[in-house]
Amino acid sequence: MRQLKIGTSWVRGVVGEALTPELVVDFACAFGTWCDGHPVVIGRDTRRSSAALRAATIAGLLSAGCEVIDLGVKPTPVVSFAIREMGIAGGISITGSHNDARWNALKFLGPDGALLNQVKTEELLDIYHGSKFLLATWDKLRPVDTCADWLLDRYLEHLLSVLDVEAIRRRGSRVLIDFCNGTCAPVASRFLAELGCTLLPLNEEPSGEFAHSPAPTASNMRQLASLMRCVQADFGVALNIDGDRIGFVTSDGVSLSEEYALPLTARIRLRRRAGPVVTNLSSSRMVEAVAAGYGQPVIRTAVGESHVIDQGLAEGAVLAGEGSGGVAILPSTMTFDALLTLGFILEELALTGKSLASAVADLPRYHMRKRHLPCPPNVVYRVLDRFRSFYADSNPDCTDGIRLAWPDAWLHIRASNTEPILRIIAEAETAERTEQIMEQAVTYARRAVFGHGEV
Repeated sequence: MRQLKIGTSWVRGVVGEALTPELVVDFACAFGTWCDGHPVVIGRDTRRSSAALRAATIAGLLSAGCEVIDLGVKPTPVVSFAIREMGIAGGISITGSHNDARWNALKFLGPDGALLNQVKTEELLDIYHGSKFLLATWDKLRPVDTCADWLLDRYLEHLLSVLDVEAIRRRGSRVLIDFCNGTCAPVASRFLAELGCTLLPLNEEPSGEFAHSPAPTASNMRQLASLMRCVQADFGVALNIDGDRIGFVTSDGVSLSEEYALPLTARIRLRRRAGPVVTNLSSSRMVEAVAAGYGQPVIRTAVGESHVIDQGLAEGAVLAGEGSGGVAILPSTMTFDALLTLGFILEELALTGKSLASAVADLPRYHMRKRHLPCPPNVVYRVLDRFRSFYADSNPDCTDGIRLAWPDAWLHIRASNTEPILRIIAEAETAERTEQIMEQAVTYARRAVFGHGEV
């Protein structure tokens, strides 16, 4: 399988195989050209490969005549905030996000601080494939600048400005946070201190040697859940290494699906401000139940942060997010921001006096299964075509892969945006119904991918 994925707003691959320094330099040249040689900000995560990719990125941007402002090791939401705060042309976040340590990526952000949408990405790819890059002469090359602490101060001020800080301080929550050796520990420590909360850190060293897989899923929160049973904390939190996704563990050590982040945040957001909510085709129906309680619509679009935020901005939404644990409070943020999501959850618990477990108990209960199968890129669309034929009588939605909806359930099958796999997600009102739908889909997918039979 070719371990390189070029998608809306990013290029992602296995370092040293498909994602090479030459490729990174060329994409950085293309982005610098797309920004017309104007100032660009960059940040990176803690992976071993990120320092090398930083050097290649800077080389490409400088060659296009850009002034480069290097934030160092910073979460993607801080990179986004820096673009808007400085009023510059764009930014690159060097991060593999939820992928394992072999992978890394360049995430491209525009002048609004949001990841490039599909149209802007196509413009960037045209420049990249045409290799028509701006080339600055020797006397036009600029030095690399760094950013002082004032930016982090302003970012924290921005987060606090959209929260009921006094209510959170009165509650004084104790929070155990698993940083997975990523970028968020320094900023999260200051954030929780400003909120009057006690931070109990786990895996906070920014070593790049991840304690476990980075995605904040229930299966990756076993260590966090075990510790929750031994410490006095109101709840536990798992943060993705670049600060865009979040997962939760209750005070008695129950790991929650990452699907809960969006509906929990939607409840307090819609109580404050009316407006649509945008999510993707693979997220739980819990968010529809929350939005209906406030008389607000939920709009679904293709999977991917850039898709849901771009659609959210077009629809005037107050919230955009995905079942991956990524949530954006619009228009306060232009990317998924796990720390701001954490702030909203702290505020919800402070204002209601509830525990996290009781807040979750108020949500409707559905049963969801997520599976994936290795699937080479040259095969995946043939497989999806077979699914279209197989489910033709069920009126499939083909916006992004194949999605089928019934009164009590739904099924979504699509090619992953970030890995060479086929993702299959099913949700229903009962566990038995979910298993029935999932097993039928997985069985057919295996036959379609591998030719015939079970493997």
